[in-house]
Amino acid sequence: MNQDMFVQSENESRNRGDALLSVDKLGFDRAGEMLFSNVGFDVDAGQVLQIHGPNGSGKTTLLRVLAGLLRPSAGTIRWRGKDAHAHPESWRQSLAYLGHLNGISDELTAAENLAFSSVLGDVAEERVEIEEAALKSVGLDRYRHAIVRGLSQGQKRRLAISRLLLEHKPLWLLDEPAAALDEESSGVLEECIKGHLERGGIVLMTTHKLITTSPSATRNLYFEPSGRCSD
Repeated sequence: MNQDMFVQSENESRNRGDALLSVDKLGFDRAGEMLFSNVGFDVDAGQVLQIHGPNGSGKTTLLRVLAGLLRPSAGTIRWRGKDAHAHPESWRQSLAYLGHLNGISDELTAAENLAFSSVLGDVAEERVEIEEAALKSVGLDRYRHAIVRGLSQGQKRRLAISRLLLEHKPLWLLDEPAAALDEESSGVLEECIKGHLERGGIVLMTTHKLITTSPSATRNLYFEPSGRCSD
């Protein structure tokens, strides 16, 4: 999806008076025990939702529910005004998910990892140029032929982040993306998020480490150990 389509989606959403992403009364139970309930928020194009809370409060599970990896026990997710579960294929094609694991191969080079992601993501035209631009955006262009197992943990995380730049998915779901990142790598992450928001994208991220974004573009959701949440 290109930048113009992001902007078009934002305009269409505002004409309807709805947010691009709307979550209402979302709940999830595990083995009969409610992990969280009544979660609701709206996020529009160009906004980031930072999700805070202690370990075990349900933050990661919420992202996995939003990514379609888990089925909610209650509530609705609407994307561009449509029920995401009624249109799962369209929903999944609109999002990119980065979990705790980087999802890259230690046995391949940085460039080979991106080439593999490009094929999976059906990035066809000018693929090599797009891959090189993605590596440059995260400061890894000098390491494009380096075997990943020799990279630092921060560099591996940056490589995982570069995969988000390949397909121009409008919605990024990021689970603790700044974990174990040094100051330089955190700065790279912030620039990538800033650029995505400026293109009209949306970011939902769990975090113990605050990411600096424009106050007007930033929303916060706080999870409590009880499974309640507030903004």
